Amino acid sequence: MDCNEIEKWAGENPEAVAALAERFERLDATLTHEDIARAYVAQAYVGDGYSDLDFSDMVISSMMKTGDIENALRLSWDTACRYPFNLNALDSLLRLVPQEHDIWKLAAWRFSRLLKAIASTGDGTTTSSAFCVICVRDEYMLMRSMFEITGIHEQQLVIEGMRSYDRFHIDPTDLYPHDTIYFEITPFNITAL
Repeated sequence: MDCNEIEKWAGENPEAVAALAERFERLDATLTHEDIARAYVAQAYVGDGYSDLDFSDMVISSMMKTGDIENALRLSWDTACRYPFNLNALDSLLRLVPQEHDIWKLAAWRFSRLLKAIASTGDGTTTSSAFCVICVRDEYMLMRSMFEITGIHEQQLVIEGMRSYDRFHIDPTDLYPHDTIYFEITPFNITAL
């Protein structure tokens, strides 16, 4: 997936970006992985379409430890409603809400499809086939939730021309049998500008 092409497309077609995002919010089962990935990456380039700055795992953990489940759930739900591509808010809902509840089903649908869509943006073995993400948290979420990677030894910023990448040295897993994984971070890394 070419993040630069998506930046151009998003700038020229904000209504198409909004339409794809709205279809994702409605749980449109006809969306392909490519559609979801395109809508996800485009969020970095349109208005305030994406933000993970107002959602903190540490705040959620603190609320859980003090028994403030109601506010933890409210923060997770509010963030997931404002930013439906926020994997951390979706993950938090999956941990807080009982599986039989409709909110859990909604979060599970978005979470699984979004992870698969991000994974479809590349294979992560080189910079030219890097997974495209729009925030650092999503790198870790993909490694942990999609590939069951727990052994991360080193992270390095790699800049090639106007593109930026994070390279992680990792312990291979059955789901990702390589010792290095690359993420293109051009959409959110101002160093590339």
